[in-house]
Amino acid sequence: PATVASLYRMQMEAVYLGLALVSLCIVLLSRRARRWSASNEAPGPWRLPVIGSLHHLIGQLPHRAMRDLARRHGPVMLLRLGEVPTLVVSSPEAAREVMKTHDMLFATRPLNSTMSVLTNGGRDIVFAPYGDHWRQLRKIAVLELLSPGRVLSFRAIREEEVAAMLHDVADAAAAARPVELHACLSVVVSNITVRAVMGDYRFKQREEFIRALHHSQKLAAGFNPADLWPSSRLAGWLSGGLRRAKEIRATGNGILDTIIRERLERTTEGGGGENKDHHLVDVLLSMHKEGRLDMDAVKNIIFVRLARACRTYSAPAARRQS
Repeated sequence: PATVASLYRMQMEAVYLGLALVSLCIVLLSRRARRWSASNEAPGPWRLPVIGSLHHLIGQLPHRAMRDLARRHGPVMLLRLGEVPTLVVSSPEAAREVMKTHDMLFATRPLNSTMSVLTNGGRDIVFAPYGDHWRQLRKIAVLELLSPGRVLSFRAIREEEVAAMLHDVADAAAAARPVELHACLSVVVSNITVRAVMGDYRFKQREEFIRALHHSQKLAAGFNPADLWPSSRLAGWLSGGLRRAKEIRATGNGILDTIIRERLERTTEGGGGENKDHHLVDVLLSMHKEGRLDMDAVKNIIFVRLARACRTYSAPAARRQS
């Protein structure tokens, strides 16, 4: 009887302890909910601990799920994707407030953990925080890298690449072979950009560099728990996304270091004279020599410029280059 009573008493203590823990969780969640509502946040759907509003997006395309939620909660809605607060605007008036009336407040593109690694903390023009550094990069891009005169100077490159593509299409038509225009256009865009930046698309490790660009784009656009729970080291460790981002960044930097070193050696061997072609990498290196850009900014600009042009590049499209 004494043993039975002891077991019964232990069971009741466990039940009381469980009820106390549940009550404590309810109190904490209620205080957190009141704190959220008291902070004058935009309305939004109810949230769960840890995952926030993610469960509302499961089962259909994200933009359709947000449309349905906006119909219930209004044109300005706050979602919490994991730890990340995300403001969703879905009306012309709300978009005008964000993009025109209060554009200075929203000018800086937020950096998640993956993009912070890939862009070296936002050193490129796309993800650089709004400020002096971004304004300097934008001025350089508009006035020197993409000026009308600079774009016109690459006209011969564009004509050569388009003519080569048309020649390949004509050969395929004469041989009654099917032509995949996506692959052909990918080659044209990739070659034009690489030649405009580097001067020649036949540089060493081209395929490795293109693969690194594609891996970085897939990683940036994919699901990475470290982006949703940036404060959790466990999320970053379990996903492996940040580790892969660091590997991709190291690969790209190694290839760019080789290209830049070879270009500097070529310039030195040429006696430091003016380069008649003066491709974008030469312009950026001249700015680095003048102290207007550091080498990290130079490499980030080259990396992003090639990434945007080579996003449609695919391995089957590389046949003509060989």
